[in-house]
Amino acid sequence: MSLAFAQPWALLLGLLAVIPLFKRGQPTLAYSSLARLPEDPLSLWIDWSLRVLASLGLLLLALGIAEPYLREQWVEKIGTGAHIVLVVDRSSSMNENFSGTYLGGTAHETKSVLAAKLLAEFVDRRGQDFFAVVAFSAAPIYVLPLTQDHEAVRSAVLALGGRGHGITNIAPGLAMALAHFSAQPVTGSRIVLLVSDGAARMEPETADALRQQFQDHQASLYWIYLRNPKGGKLAEAPKNPNESTTPEYYLHQYFQSLGVPYQAFEADNTLALQEAITKVETLENHPLKYRQKLPRQDMSGICYGAALVCLLALLAGQILEVNT
Repeated sequence: MSLAFAQPWALLLGLLAVIPLFKRGQPTLAYSSLARLPEDPLSLWIDWSLRVLASLGLLLLALGIAEPYLREQWVEKIGTGAHIVLVVDRSSSMNENFSGTYLGGTAHETKSVLAAKLLAEFVDRRGQDFFAVVAFSAAPIYVLPLTQDHEAVRSAVLALGGRGHGITNIAPGLAMALAHFSAQPVTGSRIVLLVSDGAARMEPETADALRQQFQDHQASLYWIYLRNPKGGKLAEAPKNPNESTTPEYYLHQYFQSLGVPYQAFEADNTLALQEAITKVETLENHPLKYRQKLPRQDMSGICYGAALVCLLALLAGQILEVNT
C-alpha cells in the first residue's frame, strides 16, 4: 500500500500552515501594566491549541487539494470455487428447440436462449469463481478473459443467446478455452464447461494436441450435451458406427481418453438442462487461492472532512471569544 498525489504541486500550499504558529488570530487587548496580570496557563494552552488547529486545518486543506490516493494493489485471498471457462456452441443448430424444430434467432425457446439463461443463473450463484467465455461455431470467438466481474460475464453469456450461424467445430473452441490457463498459476480447480448440441470429426493431430493441453493445464472437462430426444445417447454405441453420422458418440469416447476428470451430462429438455447445470455446480467447490486487484482509493475526502472539524473548532472558539 503506497500513497500518491494526483496534484502534487498543491502540497506547496501546506507552507501556509506555519503562519498561525507565529501570528495570533485574536485581537490584542491593551493593559496599563502587564505586571499586574496574573499567570493564566489555561489561556496560554487555549491560545496554542487554536493556533495548532488553524495550522492543521490549512495543512489538511492543502492535502485535500493535492488529491491523495492509495495506489491500486493486488491482495491474495482464499475462497471456495474454481476457474471456469464457458465454451458455448453458436452454430446454426442451436437455433432449434429440443425437438429439432428450427425456431430462428428471435424465438424464446431455442437451445441457445435456454442455455444462455441458465448459464447466467449459474454465474450468479457462483459468487467467488473466476469465469471466462468462449463462443464457437466454424471458428472460435474470444469473448471474455478470466474475471470476477460477474455482471460482465452474465451480460456476455446472455448475449450468446442470439441467432447462431455456421457449423459445429469444437476443437478450436476448446483450444482457445485452455489458452486462458496458460498464464495462470494452478491455485484451484480448473474447469472447461462445454455447452453444445453436436460435434464434428477431429483430426488425429488436433486430438493429440488437445489431449496434451488438457493434461498440461490440469483442467477438468464437463460437457452439457443438448441432445435431440430422437438422437442417440452418448453411452450407447450406434447401430451403424460412423464418425460422420454419429460424431457425438466418438467425441464422447475421445473425451474419456483425455486423462483428466471428465463427465458428460445429456439434456434433451429444459428441465434436464437445468439439472445438468445444477450437477456441475455441486462438483467443484474446492479451496481457491487467488489474487484480487483493488482499485486506487481517493483519500481527499478524509482530508477535507478532518479540515472541516478543525475549522468548526476554530469557529466555536471565535463564538466564545470575549470582546472588551
